[in-house]
Amino acid sequence: MGSPFAIWLERVLIHGESVQASAPVPKAEDRGRCLPMLSAAFVQRSLSLAGPHLDFSREVAWQASLRLADACWRLVGAASDEPLTDIVADGATAADHYSVDLTLRFLPSVLRRAGARSHAATLAADVERVLRLWPLSGVLADLDGEPTVAPDFAGHPGLQLLYAERLVKTGRVGWVPRGGSARDWVERIFAERGRTLPVPATTEENSRD
Repeated sequence: MGSPFAIWLERVLIHGESVQASAPVPKAEDRGRCLPMLSAAFVQRSLSLAGPHLDFSREVAWQASLRLADACWRLVGAASDEPLTDIVADGATAADHYSVDLTLRFLPSVLRRAGARSHAATLAADVERVLRLWPLSGVLADLDGEPTVAPDFAGHPGLQLLYAERLVKTGRVGWVPRGGSARDWVERIFAERGRTLPVPATTEENSRD
């Protein structure tokens, strides 16, 4: 039988559900158990991803799973004064963004639920910060403002397409890429779906609000 953490992660990856009976503290051997699961999920998802082949980024995928586990546990009442640690996104590759998305794509659900719970205000702020650092996942969160990291994904067309398909569902103007091929993909997908591309309000409009 697997450890509680490995069982939790397997359920997340297969069913998109977080079920935790105790704090998500991985055992020393859990990294070795969980990385093959993350790698297999990455390979499976990559089958439907357009564009150049991406290699699995082991370390950021593992770190992302830890952040999701911690956030889910804190959501159900395990209040903590410790902030949710960021995953460094500076210089992230396209593979990093897709590897992190294996688990961070579930963080927007945590954010929605945290926003409705008074004890989870700090958690909501922490989750929002992480999602802005990883816009492929963050675009699912329907957040105001804009991502901290530009959503160009090192020029990978498949990730730019996936981002555009996610953005069309929320239509948040701050998450629209400012230019380049990422912007081209967003304009194309919005046009194909019959949606008007959101644009920032003018200074005059802002002054009337």
